[in-house]
Amino acid sequence: MSKWKEAVITRIADRSPSVRSFWLALPDRERLEYRPGQFLTLDLPISENRRERWRSYSIAAAPDGTNEAELCIVQLPDGRGTRYLFEEAEVGTRVLTKEPGGVFTLPERPLDYDVVMICTGTGVAPFRAMLQERLGRETRRFHLIFGCRTAEDLLYREEFEALARKHPHFSYTATVSRERVEGTAELEVLSGYVHQVYQRDYATPRPDLRFYLCGWSQMVDEAAANLLALGYAKEQVILELYG
Repeated sequence: MSKWKEAVITRIADRSPSVRSFWLALPDRERLEYRPGQFLTLDLPISENRRERWRSYSIAAAPDGTNEAELCIVQLPDGRGTRYLFEEAEVGTRVLTKEPGGVFTLPERPLDYDVVMICTGTGVAPFRAMLQERLGRETRRFHLIFGCRTAEDLLYREEFEALARKHPHFSYTATVSRERVEGTAELEVLSGYVHQVYQRDYATPRPDLRFYLCGWSQMVDEAAANLLALGYAKEQVILELYG
């Protein structure tokens, strides 16, 4: 069984009205090693039952040579874990965590296919980490398709727009379901949901594509079914579910 480690919250920042970033440092090391796309599991003081205390959150940034990791977390109305993090935790709070885990990662070798990243809400977190690490050393195309409700929910918008300006092989499309949002030269914005984007842009199956899906299970399940119905092979669709 994995050994629990002590971590300390070093910084907290608002990302939207309902999302915050929490930076956790592991004092037992100088560098925290992990692969973009992996997550940290926290043991939060919210229950006597240990399994009810465990919450897993994707790491939202690539390794930077320090012993810290950024977690991008949405506050859930009925979530005991996020209630604790948003209402009780503060800089200096100590929690238990395990070593980074998960297999929702890109291959370590250079890519021989284009990557389409489809996500909603804080499901964008692992993709941010992947893009930070890989865009500068890959020639294959990356397309981030990000669904949310309002302009305020477009997490890391300025950062992704800057990446689109810097890297011609990266494109960024957002779908917003509850209000009209203006796009830019670097960001295409559509009213609606993520499904319309990949069904428009990738209607004809190609063997040199991989779809990485991350977000709420309803969106991920629907997108996976749609892609298979379009004719993509099962191994071309890689999933990470939230809730």
